[in-house]
Order: sequence, then C-alpha cells, then structure tokens
Amino acid sequence: MNKVEIIMHPVRFKIIQVFLDGLSKTAKKVATELKDVSQASLYRQLDALVKAGVLIITEENQIRGAIEKVYSLNVPSVNMTNDDVKELTKEEHLQYFLFFTAQITSDFETYLDIGDIDFLRDGVGYRQVALHLSDTEFLDYAKDLRKVYEKYTQNTPSSERTKRIISTITMPKKEGKAKHE
Repeated sequence: MNKVEIIMHPVRFKIIQVFLDGLSKTAKKVATELKDVSQASLYRQLDALVKAGVLIITEENQIRGAIEKVYSLNVPSVNMTNDDVKELTKEEHLQYFLFFTAQITSDFETYLDIGDIDFLRDGVGYRQVALHLSDTEFLDYAKDLRKVYEKYTQNTPSSERTKRIISTITMPKKEGKAKHE
C-alpha cells in the first residue's frame, strides 16, 4: 500500500486528524473523539498506521493485565510530496480530492449541527481569492505560509485554546482551450 492509500483511507484519515494537535493518545482517547468508528475498526486502523510508520508507539502501560499503547503522530510521514502523488492517475487524483473535500464538508456539517452558529465568535470562515504571482512570488508565498503554520503548530492544547482545522487548496487557474475544440 502506498503512502496516499494509507493516509486517504476514510477511517485512517480521521485518526490522523485526531493527532494533528501534536499530543500522544491512547486508543481509548482516540475512541472518545471518533464515536462513529467501531472499536474493532479503530484498533485495526491504528495497527495499520503503526505498521506504515504514520503513528509511533511512544509508551506501553500495564493496565490490569493488558497493555495500553500510547500513540503519537510521525508528522513527516503524513506530508505528501510530489513523488508521492506523481504516479496517480487523473481518476485517482479526483477520487482523493473528492475525499479530502468531503471530509472538510463533514467537519463543517458537524460545526453547523452545534446550532449556535456565530462565524465571528467561532473563528469560522471560508473564502477564495485569486493572487497573480510569478513562480518565484508563489514560492515566497508558500514559504511565508509555511512559516506561519510552523509558528502556531507549536501551541499545545489548553483551556484557553480551541482546536481549529485549517485546510488549504492551492492550484493554478490555467486558461485553456475547451476539450471539444
């Protein structure tokens, strides 16, 4: 199984999202955050993520005759590179992109289900902007954005902090001829 298949599996993707806060967690803790995933599926997918090197077992604690594992995310293993995706077909790219956007839609629906919606108070927003950038300017933009992410990913959870999911999609808007021409 390649890296894309490991990460983009629906249950494994949800598990990875649970670890994006940088904290170590037991399977029991992950289960409390993923109530819609059965226990058997959770343990099976945790095992698959460990075997793939996406999760690391950082502790093993003896609890009443059983061993409780503590997992952490191996962050470099979930960063997709050009080499990871360059062999995908157009159909595979579309499938993974649809899965990615469906997950964002699901997260947004969960937010809307809260009922007391206030975008300003909750820090919710979605927008699309077009930037006219040379290749060099785009690389500078991406580097600047990476620096911002790096600055704030060091924050650990606390009672004053809210976990916020930031999703970005970047692509060039290529003007071209229609296929039927």
